[in-house]
Amino acid sequence: MDILLNKTTYYIIGILLLTNLGCREPFFPEISDFEDNILVVEGYIEVGGGTTQINLSSTSSLYADGTASRFPGAEVVVLGEREGRWSLQSIGNGQFQLSENLPENQNYSLSIHLENGERYLSEMISPLISPEFDISYNKQEGDVQVYANTRGDEQSEFFLWVYEETWMYRTPQISYFNYDDASGNMVLIDQEDLTYRCWNFDQSRRVILEASSRFEDNRIFQKELLTIDSLSEKLGIRYRIHTRQYVLDREAYVFWEGIRRNSDDIGSIFSPLPSAVSSNIYHVENPDIPVIGYISAGISREKELYINRDEVSPWRTVIGDYQGCLIDTVAIADYDQKFGQSEYVPLYEDCETFPCSGFFASTTRCTDCRIRGGTTTKPDYWKDE
Repeated sequence: MDILLNKTTYYIIGILLLTNLGCREPFFPEISDFEDNILVVEGYIEVGGGTTQINLSSTSSLYADGTASRFPGAEVVVLGEREGRWSLQSIGNGQFQLSENLPENQNYSLSIHLENGERYLSEMISPLISPEFDISYNKQEGDVQVYANTRGDEQSEFFLWVYEETWMYRTPQISYFNYDDASGNMVLIDQEDLTYRCWNFDQSRRVILEASSRFEDNRIFQKELLTIDSLSEKLGIRYRIHTRQYVLDREAYVFWEGIRRNSDDIGSIFSPLPSAVSSNIYHVENPDIPVIGYISAGISREKELYINRDEVSPWRTVIGDYQGCLIDTVAIADYDQKFGQSEYVPLYEDCETFPCSGFFASTTRCTDCRIRGGTTTKPDYWKDE
């Protein structure tokens, strides 16, 4: 479950915001009870053939330099209550994965052995099996809402959803040529190397929870996952959302609800600190050492949904970076000055008169979609229409 747990610094931020209302001089509060370098554990033990992923990080002070530790050299192991010991493989950046079929008919615990010798262990966890679910969407007042729909029962009452987004976007202009400084000639770009089309990505950044017992027949209908604002580029061409649904036990639900409230109330110094929310992970030698995180286990379910622009028509996309992208003309005599010494790039030949008099041109910003953080490599999972 890739949800950020490191909310501890919000407490400090809340104090800074409150004190800043009264004066303009810098104020650095003394917070004696704040502990940094608290272990943060995120993840879910997938049984029945899914992929288990565990993420390790740590909290840090608001004034700390650099990023939180990612615990290189840590050993992460899933332990079966009756049998089995499965070591997770480190894939870097504090992430550990396991892609083996864990039996469904036993409980599990998670063991973490850090490079500094400290050991952490989770309580025994009973796997819970998620029911099937689906995703729907609706357009209201110009925005698009995406929902999850499912039905719980006595064994499946508490739900958590996470999602990943992928969308396609294009530059307003397409550069079909490169200018070769050495020869002064134009070189046609191969089709697969064109930079006008990209895919970009995002993921859920808030805790999405629900209890089915709150509804008639335990049916959760249109639990909102996110809202895509009107004019968003996400629906400019084609959009994909991949959602995963987890079933939690009551204790895990209480943990995530505490995290959700803390996330929603970051402006208040009375918000519960993540370190004050109970965890099912403890330090083996000293249980008083705090840990942030709650590990669950079971079989999750996943769904994907594609939305094309014409399905939410009319939809007008506005990408601020592409405002003012105009087409200019460059004469043959000016190739070296315009294409060799500036950000101009050739689009295609200007043959409105014969012989062709030059090239139409634009800027790199308007022709290379990668500048905005996307990739021209189509994801393996992406399905075209």
